[in-house]
Amino acid sequence: MDTSGSLHMPRPATEVRDEELVDELSTLLEQAKGFDQLAERMALLSDTRRLRILFCIHAHPGIRSSDIARATRAHDSTTSHALALLREAGWVRAVRTGREVRYELADDFIHDLLHDMGSDHLPGVRHPH
Repeated sequence: MDTSGSLHMPRPATEVRDEELVDELSTLLEQAKGFDQLAERMALLSDTRRLRILFCIHAHPGIRSSDIARATRAHDSTTSHALALLREAGWVRAVRTGREVRYELADDFIHDLLHDMGSDHLPGVRHPH
């Protein structure tokens, strides 16, 4: 991710006084919704094991939990617990295929976030057109 340039250009400082800026920001924050839910959801990414699981699911959608456990060198029970937390938070979804449960990312938000974090797909896995 390139962080060398500014993503936004602020208004010239002479246009707004500090008090106005603080008032505008306060209003913006009061109107925004879901900070607590977003913070709780994002907190799950602070765990290395869960993040590695998400990288595996991103690299190969439809992977089984047992394969994730083997790839991450974790116990099946530990992996299942982490997957349950990720499901509850809306990061992944479980898809039953016969007797197997396979995992995929739940939405484009996490998919794009993982790409931005440097995760890639395994050969043969591509985005639908």
